[in-house]
Amino acid sequence: MSTMKEPEAYLASGSNELKILEYMIGDLHLGINILKVSRVLVHPEKLARPGSGIHSSVVGMFEDHGNLVPMVDLAEFLGLKKSEQNGRVIITEFYNEINGFLVDSVDRVHTISWKQVKGSDEVMSNIDNPFVLAVAKPSADKNILLLDYEKIVLELAPSIARREKLSMEKTEWKGKDQLILIAEDSAPVRDMLEVELGELNFRVITTRDGEEAVNVFKENSDIALVIADVEMPKKDGLAVLGEIRQHTERQNTPVLIYSSIGDIGMKERAKVMEANAHITKLELQTLLANVKDVLK
Repeated sequence: MSTMKEPEAYLASGSNELKILEYMIGDLHLGINILKVSRVLVHPEKLARPGSGIHSSVVGMFEDHGNLVPMVDLAEFLGLKKSEQNGRVIITEFYNEINGFLVDSVDRVHTISWKQVKGSDEVMSNIDNPFVLAVAKPSADKNILLLDYEKIVLELAPSIARREKLSMEKTEWKGKDQLILIAEDSAPVRDMLEVELGELNFRVITTRDGEEAVNVFKENSDIALVIADVEMPKKDGLAVLGEIRQHTERQNTPVLIYSSIGDIGMKERAKVMEANAHITKLELQTLLANVKDVLK
């Protein structure tokens, strides 16, 4: 009996794990998926003034590896008390945008299961901040807030979504009232997909976490396609994909992984686990082309 080597076994499984970089703003412990982090810098010595029309939380621009990067005071963006210290800058890259987030300090990296992540609607009802997406509990006595970084970037640069919509080719192609399941915890991305697919004559069910997505899939035998984010509480998109591929009767249901994490390792895992495609978020034209291809 043959066995898979460890790297192959990892690729072929929905590990449902993530690594989060813990950082501090004041007394708050926050975290970001390490796959979204390019590097962490000390506070740049020189900052250029931001141009006109830039979000008020952008305190300046600095050069990093040949790129002019906006530095966002994350405390000010979230409506928190600004820190007096220089702090650290977390460089992120997704949506084909590079941003530097100024925070007070960076602590450590935690490896946790998505089962240890709860949606904000479950546990954060006492925190009134629209950018708090979930809370991670690496241990019984620690809570780490996870922000909706996609929503933050869209707030900083709303032209990104408009640019993608304008780039889409007009098409006469329409769906045939098929049912599509969207598993996505970021409200702006979820709403955008629901509108775009609805205009193409699809019925849409939306879910906010992977566990809910699996339950909805099992309860609705007429689901023709699943579009799943990777980062979701309870179960990530790859774990959702794995459960669908193990379903005794509907294992061939098309699944598109739609994620802001576009690194080669993530794409390879999606491929090995038999996703129909891995598409970077906000590449709407590519997403709809794949929808058409699998449902035509």
